[in-house]
Amino acid sequence: MSIDSSFVIALGTAVLLTMAVFIIIFVAYYQQKQAKQQLAFKELQVQHRRDLMAATFRGQEEERKRLAEDMHDGIGTMLSVTKMSLNQLERQAGNDVMLGFQFQKTRSMIDETMTNVRRISRNLVPTTLERFGLLAALEELADRATDKDTEVQLTYPESAIPFPPALDLMLYRITQELVNNAIRHARARHIIIQLFSIDNEVRLSVLDDGVGFDFDVIMENKQGGLGLRNIESRLSVVNGHVTFDVAPGRGSQIHIQVRLYDAQPVDLMS
Repeated sequence: MSIDSSFVIALGTAVLLTMAVFIIIFVAYYQQKQAKQQLAFKELQVQHRRDLMAATFRGQEEERKRLAEDMHDGIGTMLSVTKMSLNQLERQAGNDVMLGFQFQKTRSMIDETMTNVRRISRNLVPTTLERFGLLAALEELADRATDKDTEVQLTYPESAIPFPPALDLMLYRITQELVNNAIRHARARHIIIQLFSIDNEVRLSVLDDGVGFDFDVIMENKQGGLGLRNIESRLSVVNGHVTFDVAPGRGSQIHIQVRLYDAQPVDLMS
């Protein structure tokens, strides 16, 4: 009986140990599966946010395109017709010197307005970017931003690698925002745009000699930090990264990094 009792006890212990091991394995498997599900859920959330941001930026570009077309076809055409009518009135008015002076002044105002309409249209829809690529568009941006008070330079390697059109547009919009900020807010006199690619990574830098700013204070301001937050949002769509080397009282250096294999082709220009 003692032998049978020992056997039963040993068998029971083995069964209990087996069940304990099974439970431990089951719990570990369940926790691992739950962790994978949570990770997959987080990845879906991240992807969903990216899709929402991409859709938002796509909508912004479509709205810019619509506004540019309305300005060109509507306001631009009306200004041209108005100028033609003004020229006809001037011919019918005769040789009145004072009236001729008013006609000339009005014509100059119309010409200036037409120039502003074309400038705004180009800013809304960078046609040079669509036709000739990012470098040509950045050269045009630097040329337009340069005046008697501010010099904007663009530097890039001789052998430039073409990027996907959506990435071109994103980099152009970011550069546009940074250059405008440097001119309007930092009162920079000299701005340098640097663009190059290395180790399958795009690097864009905008450097200026302006008065700088306090990054934390700007980001706490919902209105003032909107442009910078917009840059971060654009880059999050392609797993990009931005570094703000800024401080009050000195020039700013802002660096953008985007890995090409992370820059998924999100069409923002259609």
